[in-house]
Amino acid sequence: MKGKVHLNQTGDSSCESYYRFKEDIALLKELKVNHYRFSISWPRILPTGIKAERINDKGIMHYDELINTLLESNIQPVVTLYHGDLPQVLQDRFGGWQNGSLIDFFNDYANLCFEKFGDRVKHWITFNNPWSIAVEGYEVGEHAPGVKLKGLGAYRAGHNIIKAHAKAWHTYDKLWRNHQKGLVGISITSEWGEPVDITSQKDIEAAERYMQFNLGWFANPIFNGDYPQVMKDCIGRKSSQESLDSSRLPAFTPQEKHFIKGTSDFFGLGHFTSRYITHNSYQYSKGPSYYTDQDLAELVDPQWPDPGSEWLYSVPWGFRRILNYIKSRYGNPRIYVTENGVSEKNQCTELCDKWRMQYMSNYVNEILKAIKDGVKVKGYTSWSLLDKFEWDEGYSERFGLYYIDFKSKNKRRYPKASVQYYRKMISSNGFPNQREILLSITWRW
Repeated sequence: MKGKVHLNQTGDSSCESYYRFKEDIALLKELKVNHYRFSISWPRILPTGIKAERINDKGIMHYDELINTLLESNIQPVVTLYHGDLPQVLQDRFGGWQNGSLIDFFNDYANLCFEKFGDRVKHWITFNNPWSIAVEGYEVGEHAPGVKLKGLGAYRAGHNIIKAHAKAWHTYDKLWRNHQKGLVGISITSEWGEPVDITSQKDIEAAERYMQFNLGWFANPIFNGDYPQVMKDCIGRKSSQESLDSSRLPAFTPQEKHFIKGTSDFFGLGHFTSRYITHNSYQYSKGPSYYTDQDLAELVDPQWPDPGSEWLYSVPWGFRRILNYIKSRYGNPRIYVTENGVSEKNQCTELCDKWRMQYMSNYVNEILKAIKDGVKVKGYTSWSLLDKFEWDEGYSERFGLYYIDFKSKNKRRYPKASVQYYRKMISSNGFPNQREILLSITWRW
């Protein structure tokens, strides 16, 4: 996507973990983690995205070797089936996630993965961050495929993603669960929305809309059977004002609601930061959009620590609140924190990422508090092991525990200061200081 990425950088080489995964597994062993979350690339397995057309045996062999090497190292694989890398043919031929045909294509791909790897993989995540796929891919066009269908594209994409997830879950449940004994879920990334004025009913309602348009958009159908009522009301009302015959938010049939409800064996949560939310009514001078549908404004506290990324502020207290929100709204499910971490915008040439250690300490502390609240947090995954290609930000933002010089030929991994801290945290199952350990946050099998 030339012109869409910082300095027109590409992910063609990046950290090259495809070639160096054994070296990276050695790093995982040094960290003493008990699980490793990675994504299978749909086009690497099925180049056109369609199982009936071609299966790439070399792709199957690569993931076989990766999974086997992890297990030999006593590290459990946690596998994501879709992390935004749609086979290009499916975008060109069908329009990507705007087209319901992808539901069956994704199911065929997921079923192939269950067949080939499910004897060893016991934790599956169908989609990572469906919000980003839908909004940044089909609403604002900042991420691939770069489509801008404001007020329509994100909702259509989200609708098909939810149905694709549910179908894959049912396929696993029917064909594989009895003998593979695994779990299938989805990972939803969401910020926490806090009312600017906790005494203002309008701000309280705006913060709730924020949560429902972000977290609830995907969680509510999967855990409760339908879109959040506030989404249906807001988008339906605005669609009527636009003289449309029906809502821009697609509707599930009664049969689809029943089929989708309960199709996640755990709640996967990606969480990085929070926002203050206040009510704000939008006029339609520029037409409808996902953002104006919510009638709110997002604010940040200038005193929140900011490592440089324009969206990621350290707001640890929001983590405990979103975990308790999930507990109360979705039946106190088993929660796996699938992504949590902080980037640096500027190169840290001395590998002195003290802010990452502080962020990690503060956020994990809020998890421990949430566990004491009764939230069933059963696992935590730090994001991420290595510096990498970061969507439209290219290589300008670094989330890794290990630094990589992307200009070098050998892509050597250099441990940042946070590596030693995280290793001690893992060994202590909480904080390096044994006296501070409150409760376990090790991934429970």
